[in-house]
Amino acid sequence: MKEKLKAAWHWFYVGKPLPPLVDANGEELPPPSPEQARLLFREALTNRVADGWKIEIENQFDAVLSRKQNPTWIGKLILFLILLFVFAPLALFYLIIVTISSVNAKPSTLRIWIDEDGRIKQE
Repeated sequence: MKEKLKAAWHWFYVGKPLPPLVDANGEELPPPSPEQARLLFREALTNRVADGWKIEIENQFDAVLSRKQNPTWIGKLILFLILLFVFAPLALFYLIIVTISSVNAKPSTLRIWIDEDGRIKQE
């Protein structure tokens, strides 16, 4: 398992071609047809949308998704309460800063596409 992971990182950083797709028996699988590739892409896209991503741009074999990051309100609330008991004006200033930063947060983007071999890739 460790060797496979090391090999995968090597291909990722060096840019060499990925190994062929293999099934459970170790036999090489042919690349999927364009229809199968579209179905794989649609399934991956549907899974991402179910995870909370929104589709920005969608083409036949690639898409750009975006999602606004969810703020962690529990930690910010605890810090606000501590500041409220220690020094109230600082707590109000912290509340204003947190509100402004959460409203103006940039969404994170994700690009999903299918390569020639039928592998779903993302960046």
